[in-house]
Amino acid sequence: MRRIAQETINRVLEEVDVLDVISQYVDLKKRGQNYFGLSPFRSETKPSFSVAPEKNMWYDFGSAQGGNAVQFLIEYEKISFPEAIRSLAEKYGIEIIELGNKEQNNLYDQLYEIHELACIYFENNIKDKPQGKAKKYLTDRAFHDDIINKFRIGFAPDGWDNLLKELQGKFDNQILKKSGLFSESKKGPLIDRFRNRIMFPFFSLSGKIIGFSGRSLSEKEDVKYLNSPETLLFEKSKIFFGSYQTQPNIRKKNFAILVEGQTDFLRLVEQTFDNVLATSGTAFSSKHAVALKKYTNRVILCYDSDSAGINAAIRTSYVLLQNGIETRVLYLGNGDDPDDFFKKDSNTKDTFRSLIKTAAHPISFIIKHKDILSQGAADQSKFLNECIGEIQLVPDSMVRNDLIRKLSNELGVVEAEVLDRFSSLKQKRYKAPVEGDSSTTEVTHYRSSEDKAQLELIKLALHSPELAPKMPIALFSNKLLYNVLKVLIDNSDKGYKPGQILELIGGSSEQRNLIASLAIEVPDKEYEQTILDDCIATLERNPVKKEIAILRDKIRRMEEEDTSPDKALLEELSALQKKLQ
Repeated sequence: MRRIAQETINRVLEEVDVLDVISQYVDLKKRGQNYFGLSPFRSETKPSFSVAPEKNMWYDFGSAQGGNAVQFLIEYEKISFPEAIRSLAEKYGIEIIELGNKEQNNLYDQLYEIHELACIYFENNIKDKPQGKAKKYLTDRAFHDDIINKFRIGFAPDGWDNLLKELQGKFDNQILKKSGLFSESKKGPLIDRFRNRIMFPFFSLSGKIIGFSGRSLSEKEDVKYLNSPETLLFEKSKIFFGSYQTQPNIRKKNFAILVEGQTDFLRLVEQTFDNVLATSGTAFSSKHAVALKKYTNRVILCYDSDSAGINAAIRTSYVLLQNGIETRVLYLGNGDDPDDFFKKDSNTKDTFRSLIKTAAHPISFIIKHKDILSQGAADQSKFLNECIGEIQLVPDSMVRNDLIRKLSNELGVVEAEVLDRFSSLKQKRYKAPVEGDSSTTEVTHYRSSEDKAQLELIKLALHSPELAPKMPIALFSNKLLYNVLKVLIDNSDKGYKPGQILELIGGSSEQRNLIASLAIEVPDKEYEQTILDDCIATLERNPVKKEIAILRDKIRRMEEEDTSPDKALLEELSALQKKLQ
């Protein structure tokens, strides 16, 4: 595919109306300056999806995602950036100017091609050796050819450079290194990362291969499963194995079965439970939850029933609940995982369906498997406080109240006592804003006064670009925010809307969603100068505060050693303190 010229990209970002694009997919109603509707990415009853026509941006408060018209099409249609640009350009009569004549002109195109060629190579290692140890392993595990072919399972043979030889000469070594499929070693500039492993490919939601997980066939290997490292394509904190193949079924059934490993996933698919996802050895994170909410807000956890699996299910339950996902836990017992479960003749599809219907509420599961009711009053009290601490992080008040009621009933503690503790215990971190309430939007991990001042300045620069050059970028301590402000200052005189700024900044989804959330909030024009002055003053004070803290610590240590502080030291401290007055 030929590359699209920047001129075409700029015209699409400038000319395409985000409201017109999204109105074709979402029923929007005007509320103030913006438009609101039900999220097209999640199931919900209260509108939390906002479009700001003046900024040419959209923002989904429930999932903390946002962007411009191009990003909306990418998220909704599950297509690539070039595909979205082409689609919008054709629809709105914008000339598509193309550059170059090779797909490998683009870094991402090269990485996709490397992964596709690697997958073909891994697949052929099984097809060409039907009697080999890789096919024997899969046959012994009772995986049939249709499953192997559908999920493109392959084999990386033992050896240091088998895949390297297949790809070397076709791609630059630096590109091969960026793919994550190779490592540096004393044995050579690059060696194969995956050796003597059954290979399970990860797909993007548009169907392109972005990474692998390899299961070792050697009993001597310490690492049983090895995943691709973080790359430009592969972000393990928000990727599920099998999502490309099963997400349509998850949307249709409106719930997902979440398992730990690939073989568990494949076994359930084989047994016709095709609304399943696997975390594949990665600890479940809030980013996973955000990604999951694009398909559904209901999850059945079906982790291994050994002690490690139980603990993982408890941790994952809390994360799911705190991200607004209705959760139940399916416990198989006997230390089984889903793969083990279906190897037993007594277990059938109907047996598993019954277990889905009777899956436990997370609070019930945690109390039962932590054996809380058999413990003493002190330990029960400690558990109650721990559980309340997790419930405090649930953003929806109705869900919080339901969890408190469930906790009260399960422990046999009066609900009023649980509510009193809930009110008295200090919350662990900032509570997420109510869906649709743009006035309270805030990125939860920007908590210090310094970070908040930097956020406010970026918001001002987005809405009033002429103020950007007045902002003290040298005082920005947060690298991400520093990079955002630099782009805003460099382009402050070009008349760009936030939707165009978004593409200039590029970078991670965190940056994109941050810009979208700040673009939706409109500062009061009357108080812009006051906000600017106050934020700059905050940033100027912080270095002074740090110097004061250093001097005070130095004086304290001198006093502990019965040494009188130097007069110059005290004068320096006094001078710094006056700066804060």
